[in-house]
Amino acid sequence: MSAEYALFSKEENEILTRTGPGTPMGKLLRRYWLPAIKSDEIPVPGGDQLRLKLLGEDLIVFRSTDGRVGVLDQFCPHRRANLFFARNEECGLRCTYHGWKFDLDGNVIEIPSEPDFEQWETKPRVKAYPTVESGGIIWVYMGPSGQKPAPPEYEYCLVPDEHRFVTRRWEECNWLQGMEGGIDPVHVPFLHKYELSTDPLHRGTAGADLTSATNIFYDSVDQPYGANVIARRDAEDENYYWRIGQWIFPCFTIAPPYGDFAMGSNAWVPRDDNSFWRWIISCHPTRKLTKTEISAMEEGKGTHVRLNDDLKGIANRENDYLIDREGQRAEKTFNGVYTVGLQDKAMQESQGEIHQRQFEYLVNSDKSIIKMRRRLLATVGINEQGGELPGLTAVDQRIRSASLVKPKGIPYEELSEDILVSRKGTPVTSI
Repeated sequence: MSAEYALFSKEENEILTRTGPGTPMGKLLRRYWLPAIKSDEIPVPGGDQLRLKLLGEDLIVFRSTDGRVGVLDQFCPHRRANLFFARNEECGLRCTYHGWKFDLDGNVIEIPSEPDFEQWETKPRVKAYPTVESGGIIWVYMGPSGQKPAPPEYEYCLVPDEHRFVTRRWEECNWLQGMEGGIDPVHVPFLHKYELSTDPLHRGTAGADLTSATNIFYDSVDQPYGANVIARRDAEDENYYWRIGQWIFPCFTIAPPYGDFAMGSNAWVPRDDNSFWRWIISCHPTRKLTKTEISAMEEGKGTHVRLNDDLKGIANRENDYLIDREGQRAEKTFNGVYTVGLQDKAMQESQGEIHQRQFEYLVNSDKSIIKMRRRLLATVGINEQGGELPGLTAVDQRIRSASLVKPKGIPYEELSEDILVSRKGTPVTSI
């Protein structure tokens, strides 16, 4: 594949990376339920509200006194005071500047200074977005009200809480280069080379040993919901080792699993054009996560990262991710940064706030990334024309990844036929 064939223009890059209100990609992303915050970030009815930036919009998230979750514009429509300072009272927020009160749907239900308020023909509103709570996550829908899809049914939304561990972090670059890293199988045996044998959520599995090989065939297979991301290596006895990941429209991925460890699902949600929320949902469909596994995730192992209060991570861009040059030279770490999640974060952020794709030199092993970009661009057009969008149904969302060893003569369509769909009580295909 030549660089000329694969080159993306500056104009196409603008379409893919700009997600604020009214932008083509922003309008596409707003047609889907997006993860906003973790449920345990606002656990108490009537408790503290949180600021949240999402798709370039400044929002406030709160759990009302009856337990429901509201997402409102962060600023009161009266004189633009910040509702972070509002009172959470009696199923609504009351601005503490002039006492205006809002319900969860954004209606102004009381203005104490205006005794004739109930008789007003037109009452003010604050922008509000619907929410659902599923899988330990509060999801928000920011699109046209008449096109709201059914609630999300990804596998991690359907398992018991004890089967799932969720983190979100703030990454300081555009959402698309984050997601491109998530569907890039080429980097794994290089960037994560030594982590595969030492990380407690990878080590000791046949898959970790086989993944270190670099004799890889790459492919990407279109699916109605997105694409399979395929890496195939030679294995012993005339077998292939297959790693099959998933991209699900518009910003969801599932990494191929290792052994009996939890399957790692991801969401890459724009915070604004220069940063995004990276979600990692570790889910095991057939058993509870162990205390040892949860402890490792809390310590930033696997694709998780140890976080500070601002969610950027204790190791971050400002301190060069605590790079260890001596460890790099001694082959304790391939690129000097420790842990899988931090290695990904460092490389994606190193591309700049918005990666300039018009200057790339793409090659054959980038085919999954090229295909994803083309599908996104085409679907932006479909959305602009009012067409049907992929990834919105339960069938589109009940998808798994897989890793397996099979004889070389078995075609991909046959070996993947039954293993990439989630079924309750059925283990993930993994080695």
